[in-house]
Amino acid sequence: ESWTARLLAEGPKRAAQKVGEEGVETALAGAAGPDTELASEAADLIYHLLVLLRARHMVFQDVLDVLAQRAEAARQTPGQAGT
Repeated sequence: ESWTARLLAEGPKRAAQKVGEEGVETALAGAAGPDTELASEAADLIYHLLVLLRARHMVFQDVLDVLAQRAEAARQTPGQAGT
């Protein structure tokens, strides 16, 4: 059984836990690690985020749609900082 299948079988809570762990590791690599470590940790973070989205019956396009909405809102209100 693959790691992805195991994570999906364990449900969103376990996938969310992995996103948290990988987020911390990515932040630490970004603050003090070499570029190769940051790239590796970022890949792990994105992978686990995609698994979490799948566990919640979502797709990455859902995230992209939110970013597009925010970009549009920022264009409509110049000078406002985005989130």
